[in-house]
Amino acid sequence: RLGLPGTRAPFIGELMRRFRCDAIPEPGERTLLDAEVSHHLLLVTRVPRGHQVELFDGDGRSAVATLVDVEAARAVVEVDRLQQHQVDAPLRLLAAVTKGPRFETALRMAVELGATEVVPVLAARSVARGDRKARWLRVIEGASQQSGRAVCPVLRPLTLFADVVAEPSPGLRWVCLPGAAAVPGTLGAASVLVGPEGGWTDAEADHARLAGWQAAGLGPHVLRAETAVAAALARVRCEGAARS
Repeated sequence: RLGLPGTRAPFIGELMRRFRCDAIPEPGERTLLDAEVSHHLLLVTRVPRGHQVELFDGDGRSAVATLVDVEAARAVVEVDRLQQHQVDAPLRLLAAVTKGPRFETALRMAVELGATEVVPVLAARSVARGDRKARWLRVIEGASQQSGRAVCPVLRPLTLFADVVAEPSPGLRWVCLPGAAAVPGTLGAASVLVGPEGGWTDAEADHARLAGWQAAGLGPHVLRAETAVAAALARVRCEGAARS
C-alpha cells in the first residue's frame, strides 16, 4: 500500500514537515500535490494520514494543511489555515561563481541567512564558468523548504562583474575585501559582493570602489568563498541589529 501507514504517532517537539505547493488554495479546500512532492511526502518522510504539514509556494504564501488521501500516487491535502510572514528588507548577494559543491554550499547559507536575491557573478578568477541555473534553483528551493522560508530568494542570471557593479543598488553596498576595516551593517536594504577563490583582482576591487561600493572586511583571517558568504550576510544583519 502506498503511503498513509497511519501508525507513526507524533512526538513532542517534532517539527512540521514542509512541502512546496505552487497553488495553495483557501482554508477548507483541497489540492493535489505534484508527483515529486508526493513521493517525498508519502515514501521518504512517510507522513501518515491525518497529520499536518506546512505548504509554501515560494512567493510568500504558506499554509498548514492535513494529509487526507492519496490519488494515483499523489497526496491530497486539505488546507486548515493560512499563515502570515514578516516581509524582510532586500538583502542581495552577488557572489562570484566557484566550483560546483562550494557554490551550492554558499547558496544554502545565503538562503538560511535571509538573502532575498542571489546574483551569480563571473569574475576574473572564477574557475567554474558554466551557468547551472536549473541546478542552483533546485538548491535554493530545497534550502528554502528546509529553513522555513516563505519566500524563495530570486535567482538572477549569471552576470559579468563589470555589469554587476554598475547596476543600481539601493541601501548599503559592500564589496568584501581581505584586510579592509569592518563597517556597520544594516537592517535595511543591502547588497554584498563576495569574491571567488583567490579573491577579487586589484582591478576589480578598484572598479567596485569607484562605482560606490564600500570596502568591508570580514575579520583577520582569509576565508573560503562560501564561508565569506555566510560571514558577510550574518555581519550585515547582526551589525544592523546591534545598531537598531
